[in-house]
Amino acid sequence: MDYLLEQVNNQLYVLAVWDAEWSTYTNAYFIQGDAGLTVVDSCKEGHLVFLQHALNKIGKTADDVKLMLVTHGHEDHVGGAPLFTKAKKVIHTDEIFPDASSIRGELLDRGVIGNFEYTRVGYHSPGSVIFFHRPTKTIFTGDFLCFFGDPLSEGGLVSKGDDLRQAWIEFLQGGGVARQDLPQFLTGLKIMKEYDPDVMCTGHGGVLVGDVGVFLDELMTIGEKNKKKE
Repeated sequence: MDYLLEQVNNQLYVLAVWDAEWSTYTNAYFIQGDAGLTVVDSCKEGHLVFLQHALNKIGKTADDVKLMLVTHGHEDHVGGAPLFTKAKKVIHTDEIFPDASSIRGELLDRGVIGNFEYTRVGYHSPGSVIFFHRPTKTIFTGDFLCFFGDPLSEGGLVSKGDDLRQAWIEFLQGGGVARQDLPQFLTGLKIMKEYDPDVMCTGHGGVLVGDVGVFLDELMTIGEKNKKKE
């Protein structure tokens, strides 16, 4: 199967494209609003056909997209940008991205754009940001916290994802986040927790629904323990 498209809630769809080159699902998100469609991230340039198919399935076209939000400037998040010729496309000022993509590096460290709040969290890249869609209590984490290379949860693309959560807990317990990076990582987790999300949409793989705050608390507890180790 080349891609999966699933409705998360009454405003949000997730597109997960299987990237055989990198052996991972790469995600893009479509959010419906009164001002038109918003896309969060856009997969690779070679995934344009999947973006078009997904939009057609939900009764939209690329011209319906009025805003594109980019969590960070890596190729698997900005590659589809040329498709959205009618959209304003924004990314943090600290990110590096293709000049030809028409993306504007104008996001600051914290702010609001449309129906989305955002905060720079760094860690994965200097200008990595998380977006929060308050109407649906959905947080978009990019690759700050994601399931790169992981299989989908036994519950499917959109689920509570207990197995994915446990895998991340074990990864962190095993030192998966380097000690020197833990302060910034923990700060990002705390920012995410403050938004009080019900849904967590990452840059790769499963979408988590329910008890997201509990998951973040578990990660923060482990991270704080790791930080204190000699």
